[in-house]
Amino acid sequence: MSKVKSFQLVFFAMIVLFIMFPFIGQASSEIKDKDKGPDRIEITLGADENKNEMPAVSFMHDLHTQAVEGKCADCHEKKENVFVFKFKRIDKKATMDFYHDACIACHVKKKEAKEVFGPTAEDCRSCHVQKEAKGSVWKEIAFDRSLHFAHESSEKIKSLNPLEQDNCSRCHHQANEKTKEIFYTKGQESACSYCHKSENIDEVKSIRQASHDSCVACHQSFKDQKIEAGPVACNGCHDQEQQLKIKKIADIPRLKRNQPDEVVITGWKEGSKDKKAYMSAVAFNHKSHEQSAQSCKECHHQTLKKCNDCHTADGGDLKGGFVSLEQAMHNPSSAQSCVGCHKETTKNKDCAGCHTVVPAAKDNSESCKTCHSLTPVQLETTDPGQLAKKVLSDLKAAYKKVPLDKIPEVVAIDVLAKDYKPSQFPHRKVVQAIFERVENSDMATAFHSDQASLCMGCHHNSPKTLEPPKCASCHSKNGPSTVSGSDDRPGLKGAYHGQCIGCHQKMEVKSVVATDCVRCHEARK
Repeated sequence: MSKVKSFQLVFFAMIVLFIMFPFIGQASSEIKDKDKGPDRIEITLGADENKNEMPAVSFMHDLHTQAVEGKCADCHEKKENVFVFKFKRIDKKATMDFYHDACIACHVKKKEAKEVFGPTAEDCRSCHVQKEAKGSVWKEIAFDRSLHFAHESSEKIKSLNPLEQDNCSRCHHQANEKTKEIFYTKGQESACSYCHKSENIDEVKSIRQASHDSCVACHQSFKDQKIEAGPVACNGCHDQEQQLKIKKIADIPRLKRNQPDEVVITGWKEGSKDKKAYMSAVAFNHKSHEQSAQSCKECHHQTLKKCNDCHTADGGDLKGGFVSLEQAMHNPSSAQSCVGCHKETTKNKDCAGCHTVVPAAKDNSESCKTCHSLTPVQLETTDPGQLAKKVLSDLKAAYKKVPLDKIPEVVAIDVLAKDYKPSQFPHRKVVQAIFERVENSDMATAFHSDQASLCMGCHHNSPKTLEPPKCASCHSKNGPSTVSGSDDRPGLKGAYHGQCIGCHQKMEVKSVVATDCVRCHEARK
């Protein structure tokens, strides 16, 4: 038999095997997927101990927790009755010999007991693997307003001061930089990540270590007392599916920091005499923004101080990274800026149907006036907080509605009717649905001064009017224009489909599937 025929037979046999037994070759990928669990920890030694002889150890924490049947004491020692999350040590230094002796000894003990055991001395590469060969599906958990309130309102978590009803002191603290002692000051609570960064800095723990030492240790201590508490295993917090199971609390009271409901944000320097050279001040609804954000860090990204404490009018402050207040508030690519956050909000399903087709104009001076509306003269004669409250109330009341009888109930779209009957578009019903979505948002009603402006979402190049020109006025029935030098607007058919289907998809309209052609175009018999 020729080599060619032999190869053909082998190739044919392989195809038959893969069709009959499709699982062949998948075992390794399944193992690899499990190998990427959120409990993967990289064990590295200090710079003085690491001799770069072998790659760092890739350690599966939850797998080992199961192996010892959840007995943390098998691997962790206690200090002041709280587990220390270092392996079999408190103050002892971590060396290669220490890990080898402790880990391998446990594996050998399991082996001798005829239990499932880990790698022994001769299996170095089972633990020491290249970084690129391993991965993790670990996902950061957001300690949002819902989780914060669950802890704040818990009767199990007690204050350090038995005379205080609030339990804020149990978690929040400040540090004396000279003595390195921590202490609690009521009313000065802030986010943990403001001090605890991604890496250890001097003697300040990383946010990961601080969270484990505080959160996991607290959960474990409750668990030891047979009290229901949060997770202690890695996947309980860092597995995406487990995160989705965490109960979300809907009605959450405001945080207790004596923060104002309404404030005035000024752009001029403190004590400046030439205030007219700056933009008008902004009336800011702090309460509504606080309720819509998942945490204070969404705006207050470094501290809970006022924005202009760090971002000065001239941008000359190191604390603010030499970013001026104007730049901080108007950077479209920053989630902490007003403009950037508003831009991101337009991607929500209630807004995206229009804003995907009609992005906010960069030079929209009317939009600027919506926020910048307070003059220096007004601020000199009225209490800023009361003035901001009145301006915001007036802005909401100024939203004008359109009488429903001015909106056509049904619009027949027949300019393309050939193989199908004309589409009977329930115009008023659709418009009402858009109006209702907008009315649920203070931001939308503020920037859309009246309902008539919402018509421009579909009639996107039309002036604001209740009698806009037909789509065919701009989009050619014969398809995209081929005239030299013309723009790239789609033809009439493409415009209708792009607008209608795109809107249904972006706004997640469930009642009419975007691709259900017959629902809109009844076939001719």
